[in-house]
Order: sequence, then C-alpha cells, then structure tokens
Amino acid sequence: MVRLGFVGTGGRATAEMRELATMPDVTLAAFCDIVPEKCAAALDLVNASLVQAGTPPIRVPFFKEAGEMLAAVELDGVYVSLPPFVHGPIEHAILDARRALFVEKPIGLDMTVTREIEAHAREAGVVTCVGYQLRYSPAIDRARELLAGRPIGMAVATRFGGVPPTPWWRVQRQSGGMLIEQHTHGVDLLRCLVGEVESVYAQADTRLLTDMAGLDIADVNAATLRFASGAVGLVGNSCALVGGLRAPGLAATAILAKGLILQLGGREATANFEGGRTEALPSGGNANRRLNEAFVHALRTGDRSRIRSDYSDGLRSFEVTYACHLSATRNAPVRIGQG
Repeated sequence: MVRLGFVGTGGRATAEMRELATMPDVTLAAFCDIVPEKCAAALDLVNASLVQAGTPPIRVPFFKEAGEMLAAVELDGVYVSLPPFVHGPIEHAILDARRALFVEKPIGLDMTVTREIEAHAREAGVVTCVGYQLRYSPAIDRARELLAGRPIGMAVATRFGGVPPTPWWRVQRQSGGMLIEQHTHGVDLLRCLVGEVESVYAQADTRLLTDMAGLDIADVNAATLRFASGAVGLVGNSCALVGGLRAPGLAATAILAKGLILQLGGREATANFEGGRTEALPSGGNANRRLNEAFVHALRTGDRSRIRSDYSDGLRSFEVTYACHLSATRNAPVRIGQG
C-alpha cells in the first residue's frame, strides 16, 4: 500500500487527491495546510467522489505544519502544492525524512532555493516528480515519434488568459508572473519536444492592466529562444484577457521541422506533412492520471522510468522561465543557468 501525504490542499491538490483516491493500493494518509478548513473542504470533495463511485468515504488526519505531519504519520511520498514563494523549507523537511517528493509546478521562484532542493534530492536518493502533466499526453507521445530524427527549425508556444482571483498571483515576488507561474507548461513542452534551451532574449511590460489594484507583474511577455540543437523559438503570453475578453487558441504550441509542422493546442493536435498529408494526433487518455500513476508506480516498485520530469528536469524548465525574467529585467540576452 502506497501512503501519501499532501502539503497544501487547494484546488490543484484536491484534483490530485480525487484521482489518487480511486487508484488501487493507494491511501491518502495525511493532509497539511496552514488553513485547517481547507483540509476539511478537500476531504469533503474526495469523499463525495468516492461515494459517487460506490466506494466508502475515508478519514484523514489534518495538520498545520509539515514537520508535525512527517513525524506523526508514516508516509511513502508527499505531494507539495504551494504558491511559488513558499517553496524551500518544506521540501527540505520532506527530503530530510527521506520521503518521495512530488512538486506541482512551478518548483519555486528563487534559483538558489531550487538548486539547493535539487542537490538535496540527489543526496537523499528519493523518488522525485514535477507535475508537468502535458508530457504524459498520447498526443505528445506521437509528436515525439514524428520528430525523432528530423531537423527542427522553429518552435512557438503561446498562452493568453486572465488574472486568477488569488491575490498573490498578481505580485511578482510571490508568483513570478504569468510566464513563471503558468506558461511554464508551454516552456516545458518545448523542452520535451525540441530539447534544451541555451539562451533567451526577452521583453516584458505592464501595458493593459495598469489600473488593476495590487498588480505589479508584466501583463505581456515575449521571448526568443536558442536551442542547443540550433533551432530557434518564440514564447509569448499575456494575462490581460479580462472583462470578458476571449481569444482563440488560448494555449498553443507549433513546431516546424523538416517536412512536418505540428500544431498542438486545446483538444486538437495535428501533424501536417510535406505533400499535403494530415494526421490527427491521438486525443483522449487522462494525461494527469498517467502522471500520478507514474509516481505511484515508482514508489511501489522502485522503477522511475515512467516519470518524465523529475526534480532535476523540472529545475531546467524553471531555469528557462527564470532566464526570460532576468533578460526582460536587464534588457539583454541571458544564457541558461545564469543568475
């Protein structure tokens, strides 16, 4: 039986709980949140799902401090789902306890903090996983097959959205802004499909949301990327879709390779080949469930091969988004790993 704890019990964590609760040989063993009422609300949602599926409800102890939870409950792994600015001490406490670590994106805001966690995880030798669920999509599996061996010329990732209601999201020193906190999925997908990024040159500004109270993040970001393969890339995002504004293709990725262009976004993904042939990439399949199954499988068997982004890999995606932030701040190109 795999016993799991949770630090942070907000919406993202609750989605993971509801999925994990339905998996065989998995026990939700402890919840931790500085607001105990959130633990109770999360458990209510989990139990509602279980009852609907014909499964008896569960009972889970609640804690306000991660250290108290780790001392009181025997756990195999811990899910960490926290605002970006909170990361650091909690991960170290979990690693000190030699528990497996699952971290929702982004893994943090500070390069020193995230590198220290990565070094600690390697020293501890425990299973780690970062919640980049898009990597587990059947469409991405097929995209990787089609790109194998083909020279890639250009890759583009865009995302347009609004401002979540959470107050910390609109504060740069707490969220890192949309690129670091949200569009990290698009950057990670580029790394997954195209390879490592060597350097970036970015621009960012607050142009459209200057009248929004408490907001000091950029509402428009644009960056050029140079991949180690020689391919070039574009990353663009904006959180200025407020007041009912809508746009097609809110999150989209396109990759131009020799004789092939891939278009990935929303519920549709297509491959268009030289000569006019078109292939619809496989849809369906619960990518997030595959992510959780990979983590649970690693805890149960010791086989980490199904995990597609461990903490070290997640750190490399954070390095790219962080480099874009530095570049925009400095108005100069930045090589990945600087700062």
